[in-house]
Amino acid sequence: MTVASVRVEERDGIPLVIVTGEVDIVNAAEVGGQLFGAAPNSSVGLVVDLSGVTYLDSRGVHLLFELANRLRTRHQHLQLVVPTRALIRRVLLLTHVDAVVPLQQGVDEAIRALKPA
Repeated sequence: MTVASVRVEERDGIPLVIVTGEVDIVNAAEVGGQLFGAAPNSSVGLVVDLSGVTYLDSRGVHLLFELANRLRTRHQHLQLVVPTRALIRRVLLLTHVDAVVPLQQGVDEAIRALKPA
């Protein structure tokens, strides 16, 4: 059994979801439900901190593409926090997630990227 923890916060008026543990086919639907529900329609977007994710399979990668697409259709933006040292960074680069969603080094950087100028 794989375990992932999802915590939703708000920073400077922007929803922040902190995901830790393993995200795979076993729990991707549950994690996805929490991610999809984290950004209200009034929000400019969503920051998802994946710094503490230790494993991400193809279903988890698909979940990130799906989240980005859903937010885009609502005219919202997604920022992923994936520091250089993060265990899953290589997976995200190999699957070209970074071509669709910006990968930020830290939460503060991601929040700044979403704040209106």
